[in-house]
Amino acid sequence: MKRTIAGLLMIKAVLFTAWAVPSAEAQQVKHTHTGMYLMTSHPIRIEPASLLPEGMVALDAGLSFEFDRELRRRKYDNFRLAPVGLRYGVKPYFELGARFGYTINDEDDRLAPDESGFEGFSLFGKLELNKYASLKVGVTFAGDDDIAPYPSDELDLFGNLALHRRMGQGLLYGEFGYTTQGGDLDNSEYFNYGIGYSHPVAHAVSVNAELVGEEEHAGTSANTLDLVLGVNVLAMNHLRLAPFVTFGVNDASPDFSFGSFLEMRF
Repeated sequence: MKRTIAGLLMIKAVLFTAWAVPSAEAQQVKHTHTGMYLMTSHPIRIEPASLLPEGMVALDAGLSFEFDRELRRRKYDNFRLAPVGLRYGVKPYFELGARFGYTINDEDDRLAPDESGFEGFSLFGKLELNKYASLKVGVTFAGDDDIAPYPSDELDLFGNLALHRRMGQGLLYGEFGYTTQGGDLDNSEYFNYGIGYSHPVAHAVSVNAELVGEEEHAGTSANTLDLVLGVNVLAMNHLRLAPFVTFGVNDASPDFSFGSFLEMRF
C-alpha cells in the first residue's frame, strides 16, 4: 500500500511539473517526401502520450531478458517477446491497435515459475485529450493463466493515462494505469505508474531514464519498481530502436534485465 501511495504521489508530481513548465512541442524528424516522422525524444517502457498521424501504420516489436525475478520468494529468469503488434492512425486525435505477448520462464529455485505461454491478445484505442495527454483503453483475451509475470484468465480490461511536456531541451513524461482481470486470478486488480525523462544528445539520439512500477498482482505477489536506462536511436526516418537495461528497486522486480524495442512506421 505504501508503494502504491508513493506511485500516486509521483504521478501527481508529473502532472504538476508538466503544467508548470512553458509550452513546447516534442522534437520531430520529418521526411519531406514521405511525410513519415518519429519523435527524437520518446519514452521507452512508459506509454507515449503522442499518437500516430492520420493514415499511418506502425509496427511494434519488443523483447527483454530478465534475471532473478521473484514470485513468492522463489526466483526465476524470464524471456519476454512483447509487445508485438500494429497500430493505425484513424484520425489525428485517435488510433487503434492490436498486440500480443509471449513469455518463457526458467526457474532458479524449486517450485518457481517455469511455464511458457501467451500473455494474451489485446485490442485497444487511444484518444488524444489535449496536446499534453492521451488516454488508452483496451481488452486482453486468450491468455494463459499459469504463467508469470503476466497471467491472463478470461477477459482483462485496462486503461492508461499518458502525459508529456517539453522540459528544457528534453521531454518529461509519465503514465498512470489500471488493469482489472477476469477469471479466478488472485489480486486481479492493480495500478501501474511511471515517470521518465528523455534528453537529446545528437541529431537522432536521445538518452532516457525512467522509474516504472506496478502494484502487487497475480503474477508478482509483491509490488515492483524498476529503474530503466536506455537510448532512442532513429536508425532511419521511419525506424526507431530503443535498447535499454533495468535494475530492480524492489525484490519482486528483476535484479537486472536488458532488451530493446523497435518501432517502424509506414
